[in-house]
Amino acid sequence: MNVEEIPAKLKETFDAARLGLADFRTQVLAKRVVLAIHDGGLQGAVVGAKGELIDVPLPPGTCRQGQPQEIEAIGDLIGDLLLELNLAGAKVSACLPLQACHWRVVSWPHGQMPESGSTELRLLAPDLGIPWTLSDVYLAVEPLPGTPARSLLVAAPRRLVDGWVEVFELAGVQFQRLLPAQVCEWQMLAPAGTRTADEDQERWFLELKRDYARLWLLAAGVPCADWTLPGQRRRDGLDPQLEEALLRCRRFWRQHRGDQPRGDQPQTSWCLYGPEESITAAEADLQRLLGPLVPERWQPPQPGGLADLRLAGLKLCMGWQ
Repeated sequence: MNVEEIPAKLKETFDAARLGLADFRTQVLAKRVVLAIHDGGLQGAVVGAKGELIDVPLPPGTCRQGQPQEIEAIGDLIGDLLLELNLAGAKVSACLPLQACHWRVVSWPHGQMPESGSTELRLLAPDLGIPWTLSDVYLAVEPLPGTPARSLLVAAPRRLVDGWVEVFELAGVQFQRLLPAQVCEWQMLAPAGTRTADEDQERWFLELKRDYARLWLLAAGVPCADWTLPGQRRRDGLDPQLEEALLRCRRFWRQHRGDQPRGDQPQTSWCLYGPEESITAAEADLQRLLGPLVPERWQPPQPGGLADLRLAGLKLCMGWQ
């Protein structure tokens, strides 16, 4: 190397190191954002920032049944939104809408879950009762407590997932992960360390909203049912259609579980969440409906109902504090 080349080489090395340091700082200092996707919009939060909630509507028709219809337009909208919020280049993770995914509980042969549940399922090719072939879906497989060995399986169409990945790539963010809403919920409803196989424990989770209600059931720590019910429209009591639907669901579950002597009834807890006005209007009637059971108010870390339950679960999945 000629002596004359040394300053240029030093400058090149220094510039490369400076760019590397800038990239390192960008990675380390980038804000972290969790988003919940819905047909009507996006709800989200900045991790570790109090009060920084994101709530942006999507133009009608741009997202149907969780499938992005206008990929470029949604990507531009998200990119512009994050830029306005000073979140350009943020690390973003998102959870898919419920209707975009189908879940099942699967039992494993030989009483042991394989190292890669999704690979094993593709090899076995069982009939999972989902509306797609295994070659057309991505699979998320989460271990469940107890014996025999079981897992929570959630499937989502490849076309839908790939569409959202493209959306976030166009938005110019550091896209981290896309998870099914059911997996995010499972992380919060039965977090690691509390997933017991207590056969005498049933946990019912009821979300109350004006347009719909949703009832989830965990028995012995395992998801057993997921019902969409009529909404809580009344302001002065439990909506009659919702009450009828709740009774029907409980009756179905008791028949499925089998009649038991009164003294052997499982320990049951109820968790209500959703807008405060919906809970206040229905709480007294729900106590009457559930007999001696007292509904338990369960509130996720941020206000706003089930979407924030998913956001909290997504944050937990990512290990973000």
